[in-house]
Amino acid sequence: MMNKILCVILMVLTSEVIAEQKFNPMTGKYETTTKDSKIQYNYMENEWRYAPPNSKIEYNPLTNKYDMAPKEYVNKYNYMDGQWEKTHPDSKLQMNPYTGDFQYVPPGTKPELNWSTGDFEYPQ
Repeated sequence: MMNKILCVILMVLTSEVIAEQKFNPMTGKYETTTKDSKIQYNYMENEWRYAPPNSKIEYNPLTNKYDMAPKEYVNKYNYMDGQWEKTHPDSKLQMNPYTGDFQYVPPGTKPELNWSTGDFEYPQ
């Protein structure tokens, strides 16, 4: 537990914050997201979540779901999880050092502590 606290303090002191925690009143949970994201409703998936302000609902035939993402986002295959992800075109596959999970993240993005769950997450 002390290591997590020290990591949080070091992250806050040494890095530019590009992610933040936002409360989603529709789900009652906090989400790790970017500062400019807005809460949006995906009526095709019946879900509320934070997404970039220019996001649109679009059918993704690779996942058979309707994604809410900006038009410039692309599908990238996460070979570590065997899943397709709709992500920023410049994103790279990285391991979250706190969870061991792999996901695509934009350059310069670091995991952020989600205070409500105690997990370190990359912004969505």
